[in-house]
Amino acid sequence: MDGFELTTQLVRMEKSAKNWEEAIRISTQDLLNGGYIKESYVDGIIDCVKEFGPYIVIAPDIALPHARPEKGAIKIGYSITRFEEPVLFEEDGSVDAKLFISLSCVHDDTHILMLQEIVEILSDDAKKEVLFTARDKEEIVKVFTNK
Repeated sequence: MDGFELTTQLVRMEKSAKNWEEAIRISTQDLLNGGYIKESYVDGIIDCVKEFGPYIVIAPDIALPHARPEKGAIKIGYSITRFEEPVLFEEDGSVDAKLFISLSCVHDDTHILMLQEIVEILSDDAKKEVLFTARDKEEIVKVFTNK
């Protein structure tokens, strides 16, 4: 993607989060620290999940936290956070995620391009397996940089 390359500074490997709100805050922290988003963007993600439910969980074990660009996206990018323990979005455990790919989309068209790139990677079973089993951040970065 133009001007963006995933680095180990944008990858986290965490044990757990106490709830989905904390998981979203953890998974967006590196985007916040890197100047990709504002705090209002993180709040926007949480507000949308509260209002619309866990729409960000796009497949079993996979969440794509994102909000509207006007909520506080500054520059294009994404970060990866993998939790060892599933993060529950529904009390009954019917919706959960371990892999959070947090997006910072500054325009609607970049949102589509980012999603296409990520879906392409996630549709490759071997690459997806690496994302869930990698022992270090470098392995995860390679999945996204060696397309």
